[in-house]
Amino acid sequence: MLLNTIDDTVVYVPRAERISFDLMVRYRSIEDRGPTLLRNLTCGGARVEGIAGLRCGDKVTLCLPSLAPKEATVVWLMELSAGLEFDRPLHPDIFEELVLRHASQRERSETDRLTQINNRYDREEGEELPN
Repeated sequence: MLLNTIDDTVVYVPRAERISFDLMVRYRSIEDRGPTLLRNLTCGGARVEGIAGLRCGDKVTLCLPSLAPKEATVVWLMELSAGLEFDRPLHPDIFEELVLRHASQRERSETDRLTQINNRYDREEGEELPN
């Protein structure tokens, strides 16, 4: 979801909790194809790194393990990271299986933090949300 702020900048506010991944997957766009790094995943989308030349609104096909290729739209960009929204969300059981088999236990990057505004993982236990 995109929100306009008072000073007319656009902020991306994620709709669901992201699960961290460090998994090389394949992608295909109109102009390019190749490997990319899957950094996080939800039923509704993913964050990938390493695809140059994307623009918001571009269509991308992402090849996740053991699944048919997933069509997605680029909804945000930050340096070489891109947020993708799947045209058809993953079924929760399929999402859970991907998490069990491939999710990583890595520390979250600054990009993770910037794209997870007010997520429960952005604060220490007992810490209140900022106003």
